[in-house]
Amino acid sequence: MSLAFTMTSPKQQIRSTIRHLSAHVRKTSLRKRLTVLSVSLIDGRFKAMSIIDDLIHLSWERPGIILKPEPLRQAIADAIRHTEFPGRHISILVEDRRFISLTLQLPMMSLTDLIPILERKAQQVKAWEGPAAWRHHLGIQARGQQNIYLEIWPQQFIDDILLICDELQLELQQLAPLSALAESQLGTLPVEPGEATILISMLEGNVMFVAGGEDGTSFLIRHLAPAQDWVSLGERIGTEVNRTIMFINQQVNLTVSQIWFLGEEERLTLEEVQPHVSTPILPCPVNPDWQYWLWIGATLPMNLSNNFTPPEVRRAPMRKKLTNAIAASIAVIMIVCVGTTGIIEGYFAKNQVSVQAVIQQAEALQQDQQLWEGRLVTLRHKRQWMQGITSRPSSLEGPFLSYLGTLLLPQTVLNKVSITRTPTKWEVEITGSTDTNLAETLLLLEQLITQLAAGPYHVAVEHGWRDQLLAQTVSASTHERTGPHYRFTLKGQIS
Repeated sequence: MSLAFTMTSPKQQIRSTIRHLSAHVRKTSLRKRLTVLSVSLIDGRFKAMSIIDDLIHLSWERPGIILKPEPLRQAIADAIRHTEFPGRHISILVEDRRFISLTLQLPMMSLTDLIPILERKAQQVKAWEGPAAWRHHLGIQARGQQNIYLEIWPQQFIDDILLICDELQLELQQLAPLSALAESQLGTLPVEPGEATILISMLEGNVMFVAGGEDGTSFLIRHLAPAQDWVSLGERIGTEVNRTIMFINQQVNLTVSQIWFLGEEERLTLEEVQPHVSTPILPCPVNPDWQYWLWIGATLPMNLSNNFTPPEVRRAPMRKKLTNAIAASIAVIMIVCVGTTGIIEGYFAKNQVSVQAVIQQAEALQQDQQLWEGRLVTLRHKRQWMQGITSRPSSLEGPFLSYLGTLLLPQTVLNKVSITRTPTKWEVEITGSTDTNLAETLLLLEQLITQLAAGPYHVAVEHGWRDQLLAQTVSASTHERTGPHYRFTLKGQIS
């Protein structure tokens, strides 16, 4: 993360103070009261303290050193009993000399490119068999370089902790290194705008430098390796502090005007370090014991960058609460639905007569609707049939001839059928012959004309066809004929 410090006006400072105070009040009023078992495992030494409703209840320390999972499981179970812990949440601080902490300086790159590099580095430097778990913290960005603080733990150790919590029905909230405590104290120190500060901490014999700006966020973390026998611890810390101040000034051009010291006086005092550093070193306002650190460890936020609790484990309580909330919502909805159904049934029971009348009216309307729909379908079919006849006059010849073929008897032979369209009507002319006598021919033609008039085409035949047949009879009496044979011509109009 890049660092940029600007001077603020008094009005801006007042607004910032009010905003922070409002956020603090809101956070305090909305936060659930803390109930958690806080545990520290520092180089195998086990300590525990129960916190119930934001109050320290009981503490307990196990004698001896714990190096394996089974004794650790028994120690946590004993801590629950000795501290009378009634809850399910647990927070664990760990410091182990077998674990690795290192600072890297890499070229600036995106997080997508950085993660594979850190993964490969963690697997390379591990000193144990099996996979490594790691957490990183981004520090100073300057001159195209990115400082990265890397914590590397055995994955098996984390898996053992998760298994123990599962067996004891505990929910793991925090699994963090001891250095998280020193980082959390950085935000409590006063820093002038545009300056930086350094916190020297010595917790359980581990020396660490944490540097940060006015916002309380750390941008440089260093662990100090044990000093050689010929160099005093105070001198070695002073030398490394001077190097850290020079590095901060060169990289981000910030002045370190004061240094804070938080240590264990039986191991190291401020007076042993000050002669080797020109910058004033001040004692921290508090002189905490290990119970204070267990309290701070229990109150650390779960979203710390060096929290080794897997994300799915951290989200499990929230998912459980969400599931319970959904189940409760469904139950409420079902109760409301059942109540609403009861109200509706009661209303219908009181108004049953009116409801029956309305139902009968609805059934009658449905029957009328079906009747009118049937009539509309019939009218639609008739309209389509009429349009089929009148809209396409050129196609009348084929249907008419087909229809005419169903009317003619075997004694009748058609020679010609002509259908002509005039502006007002259809003209029809049918020419043919019969092989019967005059009486049967008249009867056949009478039947044909009747059927044409009554059929779908309603052909009105002119009356001149009889005179034509009689004229053929007179002509036949003066000429010799071999048998009965009459030609006829029917003319008419399709109405």
